[in-house]
Amino acid sequence: MATVHAGVKRSYRQMHGFERASQSPASSREVSPLRRISRDASGPPGLRSGFDTPSKDWTELPRKVTFACDASIVVVGVRGVGKSSLGVLAATAYGRRLVESERVFYEATGTSTQGYRKLHGAGDYHKKHSHIFKRALEAHSQNCVIVCSFSDLENHGSQVLRDYAQTHPVIHVTRDAEGIQSHIQVWSLERTRQLLRASGPLLRSCTNFEFFNLSERLADTSGYEMQDLAKSSSGLFLTLKRAERDFLKVLRNIVGDHERVPSHHSAYPLSQVPVHDRAYTLSALADVDDIVRGSIDLDELQIGVDAIELKLRACEVADLPDAAVLEDDLLKAAKALATIRRTTILPIVLTVAMHDTSTMSPQSRAKLASYCFRLAPEYCTIDTSLEHAQLASLIAGKGRTKVIGVALTGQAPTDGWSDDECVREYERARRLGCDLVKITMPAKCLEDNFGAQILRHKVETVETRSRLIAYNTGKQGRPSMCLNRILTPVKRPPNKAGTETSKNGDAMVTAKEVFTSLFASFVYERMHFFIYGANVSYSLSPAMHNAAYNACGMPHTYGTHSSSTLDDFKRLAREHHFGGAAVVQPYKTGVMPLLDGLSSHARAIGSVNTIIPVRELNPDGTLPNDLGLLSQLNRSGPVKALYGHNTDWIGIRACLRRGLSPANTVRPQTSALVFGAGGQARSAVYSLLSLGVRNVFLCNRTLDNARTLANHYNELISANTISELDPANAAYTQVRVLECFKSAWPKDFRQPSMIVSSIPTQTADGMPTNFTIPEDWLRCPTGGVMIELAYRPMMTPIVQQMRAQAHKGWVFMDGFDILPEQAFAQFELFTGRRAPRKLMRDEVIKRYREEQSEQGLSAQSRDPNPPGL
Repeated sequence: MATVHAGVKRSYRQMHGFERASQSPASSREVSPLRRISRDASGPPGLRSGFDTPSKDWTELPRKVTFACDASIVVVGVRGVGKSSLGVLAATAYGRRLVESERVFYEATGTSTQGYRKLHGAGDYHKKHSHIFKRALEAHSQNCVIVCSFSDLENHGSQVLRDYAQTHPVIHVTRDAEGIQSHIQVWSLERTRQLLRASGPLLRSCTNFEFFNLSERLADTSGYEMQDLAKSSSGLFLTLKRAERDFLKVLRNIVGDHERVPSHHSAYPLSQVPVHDRAYTLSALADVDDIVRGSIDLDELQIGVDAIELKLRACEVADLPDAAVLEDDLLKAAKALATIRRTTILPIVLTVAMHDTSTMSPQSRAKLASYCFRLAPEYCTIDTSLEHAQLASLIAGKGRTKVIGVALTGQAPTDGWSDDECVREYERARRLGCDLVKITMPAKCLEDNFGAQILRHKVETVETRSRLIAYNTGKQGRPSMCLNRILTPVKRPPNKAGTETSKNGDAMVTAKEVFTSLFASFVYERMHFFIYGANVSYSLSPAMHNAAYNACGMPHTYGTHSSSTLDDFKRLAREHHFGGAAVVQPYKTGVMPLLDGLSSHARAIGSVNTIIPVRELNPDGTLPNDLGLLSQLNRSGPVKALYGHNTDWIGIRACLRRGLSPANTVRPQTSALVFGAGGQARSAVYSLLSLGVRNVFLCNRTLDNARTLANHYNELISANTISELDPANAAYTQVRVLECFKSAWPKDFRQPSMIVSSIPTQTADGMPTNFTIPEDWLRCPTGGVMIELAYRPMMTPIVQQMRAQAHKGWVFMDGFDILPEQAFAQFELFTGRRAPRKLMRDEVIKRYREEQSEQGLSAQSRDPNPPGL
């Protein structure tokens, strides 16, 4: 049975194993902030006296969204929302000091807040608390993460925090009532709901942003298959991992610092190119109610799209006098956003369904838009028909969120798309500060679908790069949706029963239909991809890529080509429909002289595994930049150059980040260990350096090869030529060599919390190597993550060894984790689209199991990383 894990209130030291929870002197046991007697348990709740909600609505108060880079971050919320845990995660990731207001009060007075109130009375407590609270905020105004309790807002504390929010990011942390109640187990569920309704306006009045902290669910592992058991038994050590990834993603949208705290998926090629700069991007539509009810398959929703558009409908935010209903609706919208954010790397667009706005006053629409910006999504729409003052206020509070101004959504102007009003609306929205402008109008006939192109041409005479979203609506407007270039909204495909899944019926198109039309109209063309190596007949890559192409509506093909030389590659890579190739051993380095350019990563690693064609060069004959290369994908023609990438390091890096528990967050003293010195080891070292690991150790059977690899990277580090390595870390970073597998771990360094093994599972004559890790090297007190790059055979001595270490905090990953991750990056490089991740993962396992059944042990025992290659 699944259980809710709402988070346990612990100090920074407790979360890192330095002291027991029972030793915490600061108690969070506070009385309910609600009035003791409520006339109607289901009616509007109220806070007890002392919690002063300002006379102005929170949307009317000044709100700042830009801060100094070293401004302290504040998190605040009611009991049980997990703010202490989030504070620890943020402080660890950003390398900041953690400050807890309750602990500060205890250290200043020798007792808890509740204890002081009982000893000295409420009056003296308020005076003392106010003095300590103000002093704490002032003393820790830089490079800290400050965790405040809800009781800090009592007796004008909210005004103190409100003033602080004018120069610091202050984040209101909230959670669903069920998660809070299951954690604190003091108040009833209805009482908890009342508290959320009553506290929401007050907390929003003194904060800049809001974060909904989803409750973790730990599933019963009794039904897991044998090969999944090691990963499931490690789950207890990763209960905060998704919360960490989620919260840090929101923090990056609030305070930036992408270089210091890179995102989980920042290494993937498309992460470097904004959605609105790519061609023919799509956004999948989803309603708040559908997400909260769980009636949408979120993995299926993401297939073939570039963003997810979460729509808040009027029925959820209508002009109701009942404040409790409005608070419930806002909380539901925040929960829906958090649910999507946990399951996707795609940007999220928050929008109010425009055809529902007739039921809402302009004030309510502006209030909802203001709330959307507080949630810090990547994109947010606003209705440009609002008053100028409302629009200016909303855009001033956008922060790092991109604004999509929505205009002319009702009836078409007199002359349709040719009307000058369209250009005026576009220019007005851009002057207001909108990053993109969306103009739609209903189509009366099929000929209307060509009108949007007229407006686009007009706009492009004013701006070099258009920021226009333009298409016709209604059943007859679907052709224009297929030709719109930025964030076209698409519906989900019919479910298995064949019934419609969208409220818009046949007035919308699916992502697959859009791609089918783009290929059918020759905007895109069918391409051929392949994997090239000495013997790739057993590769799982074709099944994985072909399944993804089919799901997305792309007629591409992906095959295999085995050869003892590179002669065939020279010929195949010059064919007019060559789309790209994956290259495996023994050609990862041998193919490099055939290439005309390399990514900075491939150059630093010294090998490639992915090659794409270049069909258009710059006027001066040089290779295009990343955006220029993207614009050439899915189009055939003579190949003028070949460009090499390496995605192996991306796959390893993604698995390291996914498997590393918060307790093992990379710090200056972190150590990592790589077994082997071949091509995979090169990628592993690079991925560790990109994560900021300063102490990387190599161990290999042939010592000279390990030394050569270490020297290669140490020279690059000294020259500051590794783009992924922070120059501030370079002076302290070094790759070292362990003499042999029996060496004692160096006393001056911590035991490794990250281990990657590229040791072949068999010798050149096919005998098992039976390699295991010296037990002395597995003594990291907080465990870590271990990656075995091989996956044939599935069960090896090192797999058995690491399963036995799972109870010590070790998370084990193998080639079935790495293979899809690096393939996701290849899919992006080949097609310019985000990969359907779950589908590709499932296809790998499905194909492997079919292979086992068809060919027996001979196929499953082949090592994908054979010795000597």
